[in-house]
Amino acid sequence: MPRFTELRVNSSPDVTRAGRVLEGVAFSTDAYHVAALFMAALPRDYVLDGASLLTLQCGPPGDEPRYQRFPGASVVCVDPFDFASYAGSDPATRERAVLALIEQHGLALIDRVGADPAPWRAAAAAVRAQGFQREDEVARLGRALPGRAGWVRVYRGLGAGFGERWQARVLDRGGALIASYPMRSPAALDQRDWFKRSAWEQGVFVVRQRLGQAVFTLEPPSAAGPGSSWMAV
Repeated sequence: MPRFTELRVNSSPDVTRAGRVLEGVAFSTDAYHVAALFMAALPRDYVLDGASLLTLQCGPPGDEPRYQRFPGASVVCVDPFDFASYAGSDPATRERAVLALIEQHGLALIDRVGADPAPWRAAAAAVRAQGFQREDEVARLGRALPGRAGWVRVYRGLGAGFGERWQARVLDRGGALIASYPMRSPAALDQRDWFKRSAWEQGVFVVRQRLGQAVFTLEPPSAAGPGSSWMAV
């Protein structure tokens, strides 16, 4: 069966149509990093119900059933959900609420379809243990500096307030940080296809997206000696 690769948490269409907007809180954007953290903690070969995408829709389902299975995607309705209480809570409470619904409704689906609940529970526990934030090196994008003077390494971070952010860091031969560069404005958006591959091209570090467009470049200083003219952190 296909493995489970994507989790989304958003409001139901009925909530959107009714104009029940969370003042000051964009719900799906606010919940993004919790779902991304959960997926980062879940084993990559995990199989849920045969769908690669699960959407948890919070709010009244209208005339739709509580659980829908489509080719490649499933939808579970989370109702009731107290949007007013959510909007009035502090960020840490909102994080815990989103993770709780991921754990609860995911386990209910797992029980329904006969999947393994242990990895799901372990992923939720890992997100709590990490304090709802995480940073991982994206090893496939890292490259040695010319002359093996150090490295350019790329990191993906997840957390409240920024969603997802990417940084390129220049390290010297001993592993000390020389400089750090934001690769794109942080956003509640999975950017892994945006930063797909990297290479040195005519002396410039270039990162390209899935279709081959250059989306980030970094040119080493021309002066002799690694890091002599890198921007300060």
